[in-house]
Amino acid sequence: FLLEPSTARHDRAHGVRVLTIPRPAMSDQKERMVPADRSNWNAILKWSMAQQGDGTSSAPAREISEEDRRWLLDAMASGFIDEIKRMKDIIACISAGIEATHDAEEIDARVELMEELTDRVSGVDNGGDLHTLGGLEPLVRYVASSPHARLRAAAAEVLGTTVQNHPKAQEAALGCDAMGPLLRMAAGEGDDSPPTDAAEAESTTAAEGDASKGTKELVKARVKALFALSCLLRGCVRAQEAFQLGDGFALLKNCLRVDHPRLRTKALHLARHLATLDMRFMAACVDSGYVLAAAASLAGSLPRQLLVATEVGTDLSADAFTEEDIEMGQVREAALRLMVDVARKVDFDAVPKAVDHLRSAIVVNAINAVGKAYVRFGREEKETYRDEMQLCAQLAKMFE
Repeated sequence: FLLEPSTARHDRAHGVRVLTIPRPAMSDQKERMVPADRSNWNAILKWSMAQQGDGTSSAPAREISEEDRRWLLDAMASGFIDEIKRMKDIIACISAGIEATHDAEEIDARVELMEELTDRVSGVDNGGDLHTLGGLEPLVRYVASSPHARLRAAAAEVLGTTVQNHPKAQEAALGCDAMGPLLRMAAGEGDDSPPTDAAEAESTTAAEGDASKGTKELVKARVKALFALSCLLRGCVRAQEAFQLGDGFALLKNCLRVDHPRLRTKALHLARHLATLDMRFMAACVDSGYVLAAAASLAGSLPRQLLVATEVGTDLSADAFTEEDIEMGQVREAALRLMVDVARKVDFDAVPKAVDHLRSAIVVNAINAVGKAYVRFGREEKETYRDEMQLCAQLAKMFE
């Protein structure tokens, strides 16, 4: 394909010629077909209004002339983007230099293209087309071997969006061996190499900031891998079997031990989905210690200011809650939903260990700790966390 000269450049560090495509403006996902030249639309509007008159004429409608017909069709054709062609162009751009280390500008450009591809494949038809166009294989390679965590995360998001509720795309992704790289990425394998031009403006303060940013990018990559796994597993028996054979249950338990709210929440939601698939997966989840891990996540995600409020004997007001506390609330709710669903749906005769885990001291203590925390919540917080409080009450009632 042809590109403007300004959109072609070289990665000097690796000699890779990278082509970038100007991204069309998209206000949201629904704007699938984007006007390329808005002046055409203004002309079409003026022409259409001129044909209508003021609505009072009784003259019969005239047939459009061949010249006007050609002009209208040409204007409409030039005003829309060919989705398939656009996706082909993006795939061609991101397929080169997957294993290479890039400068910051190139990383940003590739992430932007993958974000656009995510928008486009969210349509069911386009999701099925991506594999036909050869787009799944390079995305799996990014997940498996890109040295940049941002690129791995962006690729995983495209993969997850593509296979979500799409059996054909799920089978195609499995055909590209997507399961193994996604499991390893979710487990935390892979570093985050700095951009090739990072040393040009390095300082002690900047280096410390870059290290912190790198850690966040690695965690974000793991969250995106869990998202892709969740989409791949949903409704796909072959993927579920591959997950189990790949020791996915142990991986999820390790994710629950990571001190990061978003990662824990995503892992808890996926664990809950797996546990409710059938009794075989329920048994695997219980044997892997998900109930105990959920209880530990529940007890470890109480608001940080709760201890202070308890010491001074005051209620915990809305002003005391931080963004981290809100994320911890999501962890608590996900943990409670997992435990409630296990208690409701498990066959205790088939999975006797579930009784011991649900009645264990760690579960009982976690529920009691959360119950005491709710007493300290202000009225507004009690309203906000009403669903969570009801789940906790349901779980406590099951032990009576």
